Amino acid sequence: MAQRRINLEGAVNFRDIGGYAAGPDRRVRWQTVYRGDSLAELTDADVEEVAALGLYGVCDYRLVSERRRKPDRLPSMPALKCITPGFIPEGTEDMLRGVRRGEIGARAIEAAVLGHYRDFATRHIGNYASFFQMLLEADGRPVLMHCTSGKDRTGWGIALLLLALGCDDEDIVADYTLTNRYRRDLAFMFPEGVDEEAINALQEARPAYIRTALDSLRETYGKSDTWLAELGLSPGDVSDLRARLTEPAPADQAL
Repeated sequence: MAQRRINLEGAVNFRDIGGYAAGPDRRVRWQTVYRGDSLAELTDADVEEVAALGLYGVCDYRLVSERRRKPDRLPSMPALKCITPGFIPEGTEDMLRGVRRGEIGARAIEAAVLGHYRDFATRHIGNYASFFQMLLEADGRPVLMHCTSGKDRTGWGIALLLLALGCDDEDIVADYTLTNRYRRDLAFMFPEGVDEEAINALQEARPAYIRTALDSLRETYGKSDTWLAELGLSPGDVSDLRARLTEPAPADQAL
């Protein structure tokens, strides 16, 4: 039976993105692409469960400093490919310092995060090229993308993939906001006394965030799919991805 959330003790936002409608009579294939939060706290049992997924590769969008503080716990699989195209939108670290010092409030944080999501769509498309190349190399074998909370960098990367596969905005937003149900508590990153609403503005997967990125993508590239070329994808590559990562939808789910 298809399962959206993979129940792990040491990772709370580890999910299968299968099942979303991907154009007429198709849906995203289950057990092929996963999204996750930090893998540093995986238990031994978790590591065994991740190994059972049969991953071809792992794409980690954390910065070097994040990976050093909390290294991934991954299965000992010699063939497992790991790539680390880590990045963070400009201004993010300054914003986090301001939150820790109590210098900026929830409204300013929300405005800053909306700016970061505009940057995802305009300045950071190329940061996801290696992930899409991994998907092509995997040839249908399972792949995992993750960062620290699985919300921002991972959220936008998965949104791009769902968009490329033919999913509509409502399903993209729905998948993004599921992070609110399986959210990793990031309060440990901030000292006691920091405004709770400020932390919420950072932690919550608000629909306005991902919609801003989608709108900015279309403002920049128009209604066409020319943004796919920024990922290094040819029309043939896109067709291959759709063939490998989607499957026929059951009759009761077909559009």
